[in-house]
Amino acid sequence: MTAAALQQAALAGALGSAAVLAVWGLCALLRRAHAPGWLLCALWLAVGVRFAVPGGVIPLPVAAPQSTVLQQAASQVEMLATPAAPGDAAASPRALTDLPARETDVPAPARPTPADLLGALWLGGAAVCLLHGAVQYRHLRRRVALACKAPDGCYSCAAVTAPFTLGLLRPRIYLPEGLTGEARAAVLLHERAHIRRGDPLLKPLYYAVVCLHWWNPLAWLAFRELGRAMEQACDEAALRGRTPAERAAYCESLLQFALRSPAPGALAFGQSPARGRILHALRYRQPGKAALAACLAAAILASAVLLARPVRADETAEPSTPAVTPAPSPISAAADAPAETGSALTESAGSAAPETPADDGRTAAGSFLVPVDFSYISRYFSADHKGDDLCAPQGTPVMAAADGVVTTAEFHPSYGNYIVIDHGGIGGHHWKTLYAHLDSLTVAAGDAVVQGQQIGTVGHSGTATGNALHLELYCDDARVAPRLYFPYTETMLGLPDSDGSLLDLLHDPEMLDLAIKMTGQGWMTSDGKLPREPLASGFYVSKAFVTGVHEGVDLAVESGTPVLAADDGVVLATGKHYNYGNYLLLYHGKTGDGASVVTLYTHFRAPSPLAVGMTVKAGDEVGLAGTTGVSTGPHLHFELWRNGEETDPMEALAS
Repeated sequence: MTAAALQQAALAGALGSAAVLAVWGLCALLRRAHAPGWLLCALWLAVGVRFAVPGGVIPLPVAAPQSTVLQQAASQVEMLATPAAPGDAAASPRALTDLPARETDVPAPARPTPADLLGALWLGGAAVCLLHGAVQYRHLRRRVALACKAPDGCYSCAAVTAPFTLGLLRPRIYLPEGLTGEARAAVLLHERAHIRRGDPLLKPLYYAVVCLHWWNPLAWLAFRELGRAMEQACDEAALRGRTPAERAAYCESLLQFALRSPAPGALAFGQSPARGRILHALRYRQPGKAALAACLAAAILASAVLLARPVRADETAEPSTPAVTPAPSPISAAADAPAETGSALTESAGSAAPETPADDGRTAAGSFLVPVDFSYISRYFSADHKGDDLCAPQGTPVMAAADGVVTTAEFHPSYGNYIVIDHGGIGGHHWKTLYAHLDSLTVAAGDAVVQGQQIGTVGHSGTATGNALHLELYCDDARVAPRLYFPYTETMLGLPDSDGSLLDLLHDPEMLDLAIKMTGQGWMTSDGKLPREPLASGFYVSKAFVTGVHEGVDLAVESGTPVLAADDGVVLATGKHYNYGNYLLLYHGKTGDGASVVTLYTHFRAPSPLAVGMTVKAGDEVGLAGTTGVSTGPHLHFELWRNGEETDPMEALAS
């Protein structure tokens, strides 16, 4: 999205500018300590990485702030630092039946927003800068196209007036005709140092990053300082071990070629200001071991700070107990809301799911109303997108999907005007919905709402590219795909499977792929192995796998023994089958050859506590062993399927 890209550019520019000022001051101190030029180059390269990757690259665990205001600010910065992933490029998924789809291709926004105009200006400026550099490079290549190769491997022609190195992957050294003797040897040492260090490739890459920040003068300052540091490092390499007379000859060459116009788009010998380079060459001495160690320590510390990517300490810690992984919440500020108005969506990724409410007899998939009369769905829930975008004209009424209490109704930089409704317990799970990018709000936090009551209108507030309702659904504080439970069509995967009909997915790879796509977890991958057994201990194999006769393996165990997920996955189906009893179907990802890996757990003592669309980690509890269905005693019947073919799960466990 253009607005999101602008936020990325602004954040990268701000962090990069701060890095430029810090490194500029540090380099001045390091030069006084006679720090080598390669160390200064490393610092300026770290600045370039900060410009290119605003979020940083080195994880740095930090404790979450206790202040609600600081938590809000941290969440906003974290969202800005997370690049927006490209939209789902696939066409609208079919339902599990041959029903006509309502979705169409996404049209362009009706009218350009200020963000669109700024984005166009930003991209246009970057394109002009890149084009300018490319034209200069091509012009120089044409000028030296007729250069002849000398015995020492260099190239010369009448068009070469000053020494330079040109070429990205296969750089060449170009020298003026008539350059001989000590001067030629000195220049060759310098230019060959550029090639050894990889400068002919690094400098154009740095230039490309700076072009993305063409509006920021500090980015161009960083590019200039990198060039100076490169020249200083190569001067030092050329002068290492030279006598005073040889240094004087080298400085004469610097002065001679500084008076000639440098070659644009190349690493020219006299390109940097000659006065500073000559003084440095005459006064240069290698730093002592202690001074070099101090400079190196300062540079390493500074680079680590520049490249740090702050992450919450609780995100890096391993959870103490296996739990279904809840999705992160967009806002943590509502956590301070009174208990009677409903708690906010949780922020912690490692916390256990809330206590499961009692089953009130309702089913989630049959309880939610599509909250807006939409024209098409421009984007579905996926690993890169937190919900479904239901496109409708500005001002279209937005309704509450189910009865509940409004816990949040406010503005957020990314979500714009948004509302969170706590629906309480439905079908044995706790449900919440989020409605974002609204034009107006007609409810406030603490209001009780009924299904179908208007809560706002469609708009494009926040980081939206057009008029749409962004809808998110949470089950036990874990984000799940709304299309599993909302009746966009007559078929919803989240409906309870009362007769086990969804087990037909195991035999039909095409239908299975559609079901996987509906969960939004089609990106998952698997190596085909199962990292752990579905029972912790105390079991034995009472019946082995036999192809075409017994499609799984029976693991005898005491009733009530926890059943564990054999691998990371997402719930595809859960319900009751006349033969299998209470069952759970998990999808674990695709193997390298495109085969979908699915496991089936059956004969649970009670329905699984998980809902369709929820994700699990290997070792998470998914149910309790029992004897429901056609069973001769308490046990777990465990199956493994790859693209419609049953496989011996014990072999996958053994591997």
